[in-house]
Amino acid sequence: MIVDKVFGAFLITTLLTGCSPGKKAPVGPPRPAGTEFAACDWQEVRGARLSIWSFACGPKAGNQHLEADDSLPGFNLVSGGEKRMVVRAFGKPPAASIDAALPAMRSASPGYASASCALVAAAGDEFKGKYRLEPTGRFKASWEEIEKKGEGGDPPCGPLGVSFVGDRYFWVLADHPETVVYADMGSEIQIFHPETLTKLTGS
Repeated sequence: MIVDKVFGAFLITTLLTGCSPGKKAPVGPPRPAGTEFAACDWQEVRGARLSIWSFACGPKAGNQHLEADDSLPGFNLVSGGEKRMVVRAFGKPPAASIDAALPAMRSASPGYASASCALVAAAGDEFKGKYRLEPTGRFKASWEEIEKKGEGGDPPCGPLGVSFVGDRYFWVLADHPETVVYADMGSEIQIFHPETLTKLTGS
């Protein structure tokens, strides 16, 4: 799956460089390997409460970048003058399970079956700890039939849930059990790397 490539492309390593007096060591995660965004800048995008690292690409390299949206809070992908929400945070009690954020997710993602939608663990070891918003009961059965046909039908759980196009996941943010993260990974390799998402001190 495309998310495989995205998460696999990110190098969880620290670049070590010799530092002479007066020089600062590199700040932030290293630039991911790969040639998809070779002509783009690798940079931090900060909002009032969240920070994430992403590529920013000019007109000759796809003309897309992320921008913070503190009203979510989260981040929008700006591409060709259009905006699409791709990262969003939801709150929950620190000791509660991820399901505690489900009412807020359903409210933010209206669909014809949203009231029945639940968080279902994503399949595959590489997606351990990640969940998808999927319909249950009779809506689950009807959606499975639609999937088999490969056509027709609006996303039953709304824009944050399962659909024919793209991959969307939820997970609890590392070291912040009070925060659940949503990421829309689309159907192509994305410019942002959700594993770099952090909650800013004091937020």
